[in-house]
Amino acid sequence: MRRLIASGFLAVFVLLPVARADSTFEVHSGFWINLHHFLYEQATLYEQANMDTPPASASPAWQNALNYYRGEVIKLDLMADENAQTNNRLSDLEDKSSLHDAGLPADLIAVLESAAPYYREHWWSQHDHANRSWIAAVAPLVSKYGESLKKELAAAYQTDWPTTAIRVDVTEYANWAGAYTTLRPTHITISSVNAGNQGDAALEIVFHEASHSIAGKIRAALTDEAKAQNKLFRRREFWHAVLFYTTGEIVRRHLDGYTPYGLKNGLYDRAWAGAPEVLDADWKPYLNGKIDLDTAIRRVVMDYGIPDKAAAR
Repeated sequence: MRRLIASGFLAVFVLLPVARADSTFEVHSGFWINLHHFLYEQATLYEQANMDTPPASASPAWQNALNYYRGEVIKLDLMADENAQTNNRLSDLEDKSSLHDAGLPADLIAVLESAAPYYREHWWSQHDHANRSWIAAVAPLVSKYGESLKKELAAAYQTDWPTTAIRVDVTEYANWAGAYTTLRPTHITISSVNAGNQGDAALEIVFHEASHSIAGKIRAALTDEAKAQNKLFRRREFWHAVLFYTTGEIVRRHLDGYTPYGLKNGLYDRAWAGAPEVLDADWKPYLNGKIDLDTAIRRVVMDYGIPDKAAAR
């Protein structure tokens, strides 16, 4: 049986096992997916600290689970196909009493089931409470602004918003970035305790993640125009900077005094230096309806691209 997080929110933020056609997100705090991500987080920390074993106070089953995750699971990013499939399946299983016949690898099932009692005893109540609190905080924002954001983002990406609710799993740990999205089907995993996901920023982050499902046309247009101009972008994955900028700018229009996530958290400085200035000059006019998409794409590539010397030869 699925965990019902709460009730009483508007249809744009459905917290039910079956999404209604007019809903935007279907949001959950499931036991198994939280256990999976917490083990991934803890195993990563032990790996980074170069610790041979977890603390002796941990149960043998928990120690074994961390060793398994350290050796077998964290070697792949959470968005890698294998982990994405595991994530989707554990999401579906919610709080099911057993993982037998779940379609997951037998060794993973054994590890998760053996670690589950220790996790339930020591952490699950705290994590579930944090997840529910985060959901309760963001739900009114989605209810108030969701329909407008969907329309404006769909217009910006020139792609229809999904007609069915997007699955969102709220977990104590999501990944190093605090949230991620996998596609086919679109599935958002977001941390309830990550500092960047709190307050009004939660609205931007959940819609930023959802926008991954409709950003394909813009991503392809940037790639094609860069090839046409024989250019490379100064920084890799520049399309993702455009994604952050677009959602941040559109959310900013609705929230007085709001500073978009990328600016507030120094994301552009770390990953795409110089991008805000270019996007202010070349992309914001498109978002404001002053120029068309082709013009915006051409200008962005001209101003953030550098010559592709290999292509020029």
